[in-house]
This record gives sequence, structure tokens and C-alpha cells, in this order.
Amino acid sequence: MNLDARTIVFIITFGSLLIGIALFVVSRASLGQVKGLSRWANATLLQALAWAVLGVFRGVIPDVVSIVVGQALLLSSYVWYLFILAEFNGQTIKPWFYLSLPLIEACFTTYYTIFQLDFAARNVWISLLVAIVILKSAHLLFTSVDKHLFSVRFLAAIYFFCGGFLLFRSFYYAVLDTNPATAPFGANPINDLAFLVFYVFAVFLSFGFVLICIDRFSLQQKQTEAQLKDAYALFARLSEQVPGAIYQFQLTPDGNACFPYASEGIKQIYEVTPEQVMQNASLVFSRLHPDDQAKVSDSIQQSATSLQPWRCQYRVILPEQGLRWRQGQAQPEKLSDGSVLWHGFITDITEQALAAEKNKQLEDEILRNYQALQVNEMRLRRLMNSSLIGMMECDSTGRMIDANDVLLQMLDLRRDALGAMPMKGNGVNWFTLSTQSESSKQRLAVASLAQSDTVAPFETEIIAGDARPIPVMLGVSRLEQSEDEWVGFVLDLREQKRVDHLKSEFISIVSHELRTPLTSIRGSMGLLESGVAGELPEKALNLVKIANRNSQRLSILVNDILDLEKLAKGQMTMSLQSLDLCQLAQQAMDANTAYAQMHQVRFELHTDLKIAMVWGDVDRLMQVMANLLSNAAKFSPIGGFVTIRILPDHDHYQIQVEDHGAGIPAVFHSRIFGKFAQASHAAVRQKEGAGLGLHISKVLIEKMQGQIGFVSEEGVRTMFWIRLAKHSG
Repeated sequence: MNLDARTIVFIITFGSLLIGIALFVVSRASLGQVKGLSRWANATLLQALAWAVLGVFRGVIPDVVSIVVGQALLLSSYVWYLFILAEFNGQTIKPWFYLSLPLIEACFTTYYTIFQLDFAARNVWISLLVAIVILKSAHLLFTSVDKHLFSVRFLAAIYFFCGGFLLFRSFYYAVLDTNPATAPFGANPINDLAFLVFYVFAVFLSFGFVLICIDRFSLQQKQTEAQLKDAYALFARLSEQVPGAIYQFQLTPDGNACFPYASEGIKQIYEVTPEQVMQNASLVFSRLHPDDQAKVSDSIQQSATSLQPWRCQYRVILPEQGLRWRQGQAQPEKLSDGSVLWHGFITDITEQALAAEKNKQLEDEILRNYQALQVNEMRLRRLMNSSLIGMMECDSTGRMIDANDVLLQMLDLRRDALGAMPMKGNGVNWFTLSTQSESSKQRLAVASLAQSDTVAPFETEIIAGDARPIPVMLGVSRLEQSEDEWVGFVLDLREQKRVDHLKSEFISIVSHELRTPLTSIRGSMGLLESGVAGELPEKALNLVKIANRNSQRLSILVNDILDLEKLAKGQMTMSLQSLDLCQLAQQAMDANTAYAQMHQVRFELHTDLKIAMVWGDVDRLMQVMANLLSNAAKFSPIGGFVTIRILPDHDHYQIQVEDHGAGIPAVFHSRIFGKFAQASHAAVRQKEGAGLGLHISKVLIEKMQGQIGFVSEEGVRTMFWIRLAKHSG
């Protein structure tokens, strides 16, 4: 029996060694893709080493070393199997516990072999510790996700059978045979049966794991095939949604071309099916525009030679779609047979190409417009520089961005001084070219552009480079489509002021030199007309009347000229007080009744007011009323009437003087209140007057904080109105 047991151990050792080598070979093949197979081979080789130490080298090496080391190595191989199964099935175990079992076994084996020789106790502990590992392995298999597989159930049964036998062996030596023979390979049926069980276990253990690997490999293959099928189906669905064609294009060394793969999008791109071009691409090349065929072929050959990415834009002529633009790009690779295979994508860029063509046309048009704009800008600059008015562009801070030559010469500035940023300490600021008071006036005008786009021109002063003040007329307008830039127009008033001064002096001298003799002449003519010097012949009396009337007209003209001079110089004083418009209107009518009768016209007063108190100068207001009434009488038809109305107007009173004469021509409306203003209309020019009365009236009313205006319909009527604020006085 000793020989039989040793033979069994040798068989177990040799078989485990062969199985381990076989597993190594298998792990290098396709089955090695299943994780854990190579480590199972290592564990099997470790088991073969354990059996060699336990049996083959028993007697060659000391028994203590053989038993302790052999049993520890054997249990370590079973623990390794356990770890492989746990990882293989994605399960969790306590590694520190199972790793400690070989050490515990070595301690017990050493104790019951050296210090207290007890063969039964040693077998009990060895069997229990090995049973723990083997039964835990069976438990892992029974609870794995692949427990439905035959290979898993088979290996679990092997584990369970061996673990059960080891429990029985532990019970046997602990209860039934507590003092067995201690000789190696002794005549002990249970011990010999253990060798047989371990032999069967060693053979079927690796065989069962290989079966599991085969099942797992088959499962992985099926899963991979399913994933590939799903991926292909997904790719097919995605390629159908792509606005173009995904393709493979192959060019063989003999010059043949084909599309091994093309998505369904090729039907839209070339109006061919993937099957039609799978073996031959000539149908696609026939769709190319004749002018682009050479370009496409050359680009393909160049990409095939350099193996650089292929990119090309070209035209195709399709049976149904007609002329279209295509863009293709692909990555080439050299095949083992010398062919070049491109993987790429072709899309329709007709809309983009047409848009690009339109953009090119638009760019050309923009370029032409820009060149025309430059010409116009040069023409405009020449026009600006030839203007008599200074022009400038400024921002909200007053920084001068640009100006024409007229303004630069007026300010004695160089053009390169413009446009600089104020924070750098250079540049020109318009607001600094005036005194503080004039600068404030200009700033207010610019600030008012926030409410209106333009500001009425006003007189101001600027200071030139030589520190001399220059009177100017300044007008400002907001620059179109700009938030903080404005345009200024500057008119040099020096010459006008000089002429006005000479005119004023001349008028003043003439007026004063005329007033004294005119007064004397007027008085003398009045006395002669009244008969103080005796009765005159009829012809002489008529001449005296004409002279008296003309002297009166000349006296009025001189008085108007003097009033105009006083207004221009600001020397006319106003004595403002509370007065009744109703009473003043009646007095004005009474004072001018004789003049109205001379023109065979009557005055009519219409008002529902008993009293209308305003704030004004009685004499100056009477002067204005006399001017309006005399004008209305002059231009009324014979037998006509002049209507005077006094009306309430919110917090003002309005007095109206209306006649039904020839009316004021529309072209003259804007100049009616100007100096020496008279219409060129024949019916108007034949009337007496110098054209100063309305200008003086306007200035006087405005000095009383009032307003004056008119409404006229040519050939129908003319109505002048005065608007003065109410006063409770």
C-alpha cells in the first residue's frame, strides 16, 4: 500500500504539473482573453510543487519540512484559487483572513509534528482549514451571476464534494481514529482515500475552470458580436441622419477605384446606390463637372502618393438635382496589397458655395462703394475746405476730432493737433477756446442736444491763437447715429460786426442830423397847412399837404431807425407795469381812427372780457398796437374793417389784429419780422413803410416776455397776434 500511495501522489504531482503547463499554453491562445486563466495556471503549478514536497520528495528531505512546507503550499494554492474565483465573478471576500490560513496551518502542523507528535490532531486541523477555503470557493460559485452555466455548477459540485470529504476526514480523525499509524503512507484507508480524492479534485478542478473559461469566452464572444451588431446598427442609423455620405474609397495599384462602403447618403450626394459603386467608381466620376474632373483626379493621386489627408471642393452635374457643389475630405492609409484606402465624408455645400459667391460679389460691391466713398470723402473735404463757414466734429467733452481748413485758419491751428486724446495733455478742446461765460453758454447748447438733434444758431465768442476774441455765429447738431459726438458750424462775424458798426454809426449820425431840421420842416408845413400864414392858393395848399404828409412819414422812419439803434445797442429802457389790455386796445383804436378813416377802413373790438391785466410797458405796447393797426388799415380793402380780439389763453392773454386784405405771400413768411422787410408783391410794395415796424414790434414784445406771430392766407386774411402773461396786478 505504501507504493500505491506514493504512486498516487506522484501521479497527482505530475498531473498538476501537466495541467499547469497546459493552462499556460491555453492562456496564450484566444482563450487567454478570459481574465484569470494564466493565474489559475500559476496556482496549479504551485499545487504541483506542494504535492512534490509532500510526496515525491518525502524521505529525501526531513519529514517536518516536507509536511509543514508541503501542506502550507497546498493550502496557499487553494487560497489562490479562491481569490481567482472571487475576482472572476466580481465578488468580495476578506483577503487578510484567507491569507492568514496557510500561516495558521503551518503553526499547527509544526506543533503537532515537533513538539507534540499527534497525527490525528494534525490531520483534523489540516482538513478543517482546507475545508474552509474549499467550501468558501463552492459558495462563491453557487452565488455567482453565472451559476446557471453547466461549467459553474460542475466546478461547484467538485468543490462541494472535496470540502465535504475533508469535513468527514476531520470528523474521522477527531472521533473515530484518534491514534492512527504515523508511518508515512501507512496502511490507513481514510488517508489513502484522501490521496485519491485529491487526485480527482486536482484533475477536475482545472478541467472545470477551463470549462468556465470556455463558457465565459463564448459569452463574451456573443456579447461582443451583439455589441458589434448594435454598434453597426447605430452607425447605420447615425449615418442616415448625417447630411452627406460617409464612405470608404479604394484605389488599387492597377488604377481601379471603388467604394467598399458608402452610407445611404451617397444617393443624395451622387444619385447612385452604395451597391452600384461597391465594385467600380466610374459612375461617380461620370457625375463630376467636366471642368473639375482633372482637379479631383489630381488631388486623389497626390493624396495617394503623399498619404496626406484629401480635401477638395468640386461641382457635380446630377440627373435630377442638376449643378451642385460638393466638398470631400478623407484620411488615406496604405494597405498590404499596395492599395490606398480612404475613410472620409462628402457633404453638399451648394448653399455655402452660392453664399460665398454672393459674398464675393458683395465684397466687390463694397470695395467699389468704398472706393467711391473715398472719392466722395475727398470731394466733401474739398467742399468743406472751400466753404466760408468753419465746420468741426467734436465729442461730448469738447475734444475736436476733425475740422475744415476754414476753422483751422480762423483759430490759427494745425491739423495734426486734432484728434489727440485729452488725457495725454495734448489735442484741442473747443470749450477751452472761449471765456468762461461763453464756454458755459456753448456747453449748455451741446447738452441740450440730448433733447433735440439741433440747436438754433447763436452768437458767441472764441479766442484765436493770438488771444484776440472773434465774434462768431455757432450752430450745433448731433452727429447722426452717434450718442456723444456733435457737429459745429462756425460763421466768422468780424466783417459783419464791422459793417454793422459802420451802418449803426451812419444811421445814428443821419438820424440825429435829420431829426432837428425835420422837426422844423414838419412844424412849418403844419402851420402853413392850417392857414396860420394866410390862405394859400389851392395848388400851393396841395403841395404843402404833400410835403407835410411826407415829412410825417420821414419823421416816423427816423424814429423807427432810432428805436432800432437803441434796441441794437441795448439802450432802450422799458417801464414795465400792470396794465389792462382792454383799455389799451380801445386807446390804440382811438389813436389810429383818423389813419383808418384816411384809408376808408373801420376798427371793430370783439371781446367778452371786462378786464385783462398783463405786465408790460404802456408806451411801447401802444407803439406795437399802432404798428399792427396801421398795417392792417393799409392792407385792408376800401370799405373793409379790422377786427381786434382779446382772448384768454390759459395763463396768458392774446390780442389779435385781423384784416381781410391781400395777405402775406408764403415765400415771405420766414422774413416778415426781419429788418427792412417788405414783400415783393406788387400790392404790398405800393404801400408806404420802411419795413422796420414789425421787427421793432417783435423785439419790444419779447422784451416784455411775450410772444408775437401771425397767420396769413394769401388773398383771404392776415391775423397778427400778441401773447402776454396774465398779471393779477
